[in-house]
Amino acid sequence: MSPAIRKLSLFGAGALTLACALWLGRGIRHEAPRRALAAEVSAAAPEPPLRQARLGSLDVTFLVAADTHVGFAASEHGADGGLRDPVKEPSDSDRLNAKQIAEMNGLPGRPFPSDLGGAVGTPRGVLIAGDLTEDGKPWQWSHFVSWYGHRGADGQLAWPVYEAHGNHDKNHSWFTLDRIRERHGGTRYAFDWDDLRVVCLGEAPDEEGLAFLERDLARVGKERPVVVYQHFPLRGPYSTDNWFGDGRYRADLARVVFGYNVVALFHGHYHASGRYRWEGIDVYNVGSTKHEQWSFGVVRITDTRLSFASWHFGERRWEFWHDKPINGQRGDEKTGGTRGDRGLYLGR
Repeated sequence: MSPAIRKLSLFGAGALTLACALWLGRGIRHEAPRRALAAEVSAAAPEPPLRQARLGSLDVTFLVAADTHVGFAASEHGADGGLRDPVKEPSDSDRLNAKQIAEMNGLPGRPFPSDLGGAVGTPRGVLIAGDLTEDGKPWQWSHFVSWYGHRGADGQLAWPVYEAHGNHDKNHSWFTLDRIRERHGGTRYAFDWDDLRVVCLGEAPDEEGLAFLERDLARVGKERPVVVYQHFPLRGPYSTDNWFGDGRYRADLARVVFGYNVVALFHGHYHASGRYRWEGIDVYNVGSTKHEQWSFGVVRITDTRLSFASWHFGERRWEFWHDKPINGQRGDEKTGGTRGDRGLYLGR
């Protein structure tokens, strides 16, 4: 075979091989180039840094609730067989949520426990730390919105709501989680109340949640105060009955928050109220409208102090309270009252 013919044959074989490869590769998603392109876009247009220095004059009041379990022991349908309006035809669990909302709406101006002094200010919003619904069904989410609303003007509650999802919200489908994503851009999100950074971690931080938190804290910096809320506990009762209690998730969370000015962490899941320390952070467990512990937390954060007081909306009294210096300030801590942890010790 002449050199010219040999060269032509090799060219033809190579072209045939390339054509076969292209034909066989039809429909195959090549993710690596997509990831590389995304990395290039991210590198070309990074997120702008958040303000890291404190401006001062911080004075923020907000409420923290959890485990509203809308739809518990209730039906989608009313007595006539039609769709039930939870406000006009409330179930027993609806009545408890209505009671909690009425107490939230009426709390501003009420004196704090005498140890704390002053009165409850106007809340900037309500953080709800998961298990919004009993099963995550569409009608239960609809009833949740009928009660709590979103913006402080579209439900029975007078204040904006910033909700996290819990394990119960995933029982039926991803419907409730999808509604949270539509509202906040994800099940994990963060926002500012003046100098205060507020971070929602949803049910609890998995690998993606830890990465989200790590990025957000890096952008906020180590000077501004941060509060974090999620559904699952960090220790104590019911802290090991879930995926977050296994493996290294909690240890990784401790690593991510280390060195930052995280002044409080709030959670639900365990239908009780109490406070404990975890990795040097004060953790506050808030009550529920389900079972016996009918309470929610009232929080005030200023430039120098954080105050937390648990309000029992069934008995209309302060349960327990805690006040401490923050942002490097000196001063005494104050505690009082009786925690509503149903006799199960959460620790100090």
